[in-house]
This record gives sequence, C-alpha cells and structure tokens, in this order.
Amino acid sequence: MYFRNVAILGLPRKGNTYKQTINRLIRFLKESGCTVYIEPRIARVYHLTEVISMEVENLGSVVDLAVVVGGDGSIIGAARILGKRKIPVIGVNRGHLGFLTDLKPTNFETDLAEVLNGNYTSEKRPLIDVSIVEDGIVLETHQCLNEAVIHPKQVAHMIEFEVFIDDKFMNSMKSDGLIVSSPTGSTAYALSAGGPIITPDINAFCLIPMFPHTLSNRPIVINDTHTVTVDFLGDESSNITVDGQKTLNVSPHQKILIKKSTEELTLIHLNNYSYYHVLREKLGWGSKLF
Repeated sequence: MYFRNVAILGLPRKGNTYKQTINRLIRFLKESGCTVYIEPRIARVYHLTEVISMEVENLGSVVDLAVVVGGDGSIIGAARILGKRKIPVIGVNRGHLGFLTDLKPTNFETDLAEVLNGNYTSEKRPLIDVSIVEDGIVLETHQCLNEAVIHPKQVAHMIEFEVFIDDKFMNSMKSDGLIVSSPTGSTAYALSAGGPIITPDINAFCLIPMFPHTLSNRPIVINDTHTVTVDFLGDESSNITVDGQKTLNVSPHQKILIKKSTEELTLIHLNNYSYYHVLREKLGWGSKLF
C-alpha cells in the first residue's frame, strides 16, 4: 500500500527543535506528492497555513497514514482515535524513550520515503476497554493502549478490593492499587511496578499489584480473552486512570470491567524493525559480543 494522504499529529512543545521537525516533515511530504493534513493545535501554535487543518476525529475518511511527532505519550493519546478510524500510525521521536516511535528526528526523511512507497511492515496492537458498571449497567467505557491503573484518591493510602476473572473469584487484595497492562504497556508503568516484559505477539493481560499489604500477591499474566472485574470492599471512592492521561472517579458501590477491545492500533515499522533491538536500545541491554 502506498500512502499519499498523510496527517501530522502531536502536542506542540517549547523550543525550536519541534517546530523545525514539523516544518521539515511538511516540506518532505509535499515534495513526495502527499496531501498533508495537520492537527489544528499544531497549526495554531506554529501559524501554519499552507496545509489543511483538520481535527483528528474527522481524519478517518480522508487520511491513510498518521505521522505522530513526539514521544510514546503522543502516540498513546492518538491511539484511541486512530484505532477507531483504522488509521495506521508511525512516530517521529521527539520524546524520551520512544518505544513506539520508530523514526529518528535527525534523518527521518530517508526512512519515511521507504514507508510512503510501500516498503514497511505493519503490526496490530490491541486496545483495552475499561468500563464503570453499576447494578449491571455500563455507565461509561474508555479505551487505553498501555494500561488501566486502579488507585486511591489519596497518596500512600491503601484500598481493598476483590478481583474476578470471567466472574470467577481470583483473590482479594489490600494495596495501593492494581495495574492491568497490555503487552504494549508492559514496558511502561507496569515495568516500573515490577511487572514482566510481554512481547507484543502474546495475547495477554498482566495484573500487577501496587505495594500489596500481603507480599505473596504477585503479578499474574492471563489470556486477554478474559474479562477482569474489580469489586471494591471499602466505603471510599477510588480512581481509575487510563494510559496516565485520563482519570475517572469510581464510587464504592460501582465495579470496574476490563477486557480486550474489538478495536486495535496499527503501527507501521521499517522493514528492518526488531522489537528486541528496541529493548536493547531503550533499556540499555547488552549487545551481541561476537
């Protein structure tokens, strides 16, 4: 597949480096014969008038590729919208680690030219549906790419809850919270909390207790065909945060349902992409000795 209608997404940042990357990207895409669309907040900040400004929600019918300029957080923020509209995405890294952003800002033109001309591989990353339920009625549902984090409203304050897998009781827990992570999120917050790295080709959730009162509570990996239900035992409201970007209030009489979404994000990679190379580079793992 050749890409000719390309959207540029991201969160504008201070300094000239981000602006320079955006301008280089626009110039390159136009020289490559692409029609360029840009997120309005980028157009406003940098006074860009030579491209089409369009909200992300409206891109589905006109765009066949999204280029996100920023870090993993920028791709995660866009994933919930891009996944619904089945728009594939590739990232130019202007963040920190950049597990999801393949293109380096110093020389992205050469690699992006290959992608535009159909020389790439694609990968599906599942999204997670997070629902708040009361008396069996779903009140609201939100999506995330990395993880859902159940936690108390107060810092350093434990909450009590029960965990069910497909309505089968797993365990009760008193802890600072619970992380339910996808394989994509296993190298993010879940990794910091002591969870395992799960390769993206494994269909799984990882449940990671956060500072549990009982030290025998350990991370557990389950198939993502299961539904995870969290039922609160105390009389205090709690929070659930999706992808570290949106926090929702949960009343003590409400439950949380977490399951694999029917929608997924399509990541575009270069042909020489290797997940293990990304791990070595980002986590400082040892290189091949011989």
